[in-house]
Amino acid sequence: MKVVGINTSPREVSNCKIALEKALEAAEAGGAEIQLIDSNKLNISACQGDNYCKAHEGKCAIDDDMTQIYQAIEEADGIIFSIPVYFFDINAQMKLIIDRLYSYFQSSYMEKFASKKVSFILSQGTPDPEAFKAGLEIQFNAFKFLGFQTVDLVVLTDNNVPGVINEKEDQLAQAAEVGKNIL
Repeated sequence: MKVVGINTSPREVSNCKIALEKALEAAEAGGAEIQLIDSNKLNISACQGDNYCKAHEGKCAIDDDMTQIYQAIEEADGIIFSIPVYFFDINAQMKLIIDRLYSYFQSSYMEKFASKKVSFILSQGTPDPEAFKAGLEIQFNAFKFLGFQTVDLVVLTDNNVPGVINEKEDQLAQAAEVGKNIL
């Protein structure tokens, strides 16, 4: 089994990445081969809405670093995204990825995704875990729409200070559970 973690936070000392590393450690302890991708270090363009992908069986016309994420998703059995919530929603780096996954819509890839699991670990500064949940669930459901098995949507709160999650054993334990559940 292969589990890919995709960190979308641009911060160097990212609470998201720390949580994702905990999840991947748990998945690895459960026997998974793991891979971590930092999407902010990649050059990913916005979807151009040209529908090239519809005429080319899910292949996007844009040749950029998103190809690394496509390949990782296609090879993985489980995918865990770590995502900061900056202004009422997922960050721009994650939205770029979701929009570029449109290439998979109405393609044969969707049949292949039925055996793949997806989870979200979200970190936000706001202490209320329900504050943005409705919008976050919409983004999570994009993966269900593409045929993935959606597993966990975990919102870790009160994490505005980079690295503060290291002091929160309960949140690190929640992240580890995500890693176990993706198996």
